[in-house]
Amino acid sequence: MDHLLAALADPERQRLYARIVLGQLAPREVEQVRRPLARLLQSGLVQRQEDGSLIADPEVFRRVRPAEPRPEVPRALVGFFARGRLTAIPVRPAVRHELLVHLTAKFFAADRSYTEREINEAFAEVHDDTAALRRHCVIEGLLVRERDGSHYRLAEAA
Repeated sequence: MDHLLAALADPERQRLYARIVLGQLAPREVEQVRRPLARLLQSGLVQRQEDGSLIADPEVFRRVRPAEPRPEVPRALVGFFARGRLTAIPVRPAVRHELLVHLTAKFFAADRSYTEREINEAFAEVHDDTAALRRHCVIEGLLVRERDGSHYRLAEAA
């Protein structure tokens, strides 16, 4: 996909591509646009037909389009993630709780305790504000913090 975007990054090639898509490039003009046309042909955005005419094949976008990654988060939380990172902690309590349940299930096992550093390292994989995530988990009763603050564990193991 990057090579297609790079081919269309130049305004002159954009205009030329648009003219080809719309069928507005006369055969006598092809020689005048040889240089920008070469990049469009090379990228596969434009194809030269046997009769010398040019066509823009929309199939090129379908062929290179990467498969949409299946989100690894519950459907209600998909909008809060981009490229595997949490973009915002939900404000609505029910949605935030669902997020915290998801994260604690993903990162922590019930049969062990974790240091604050381990909790922060796990949450750092998805969000920069690890303290807020950790605090919300404790408030929601998903993580139990030792009195001295040295360790955390999942509430189910309490």
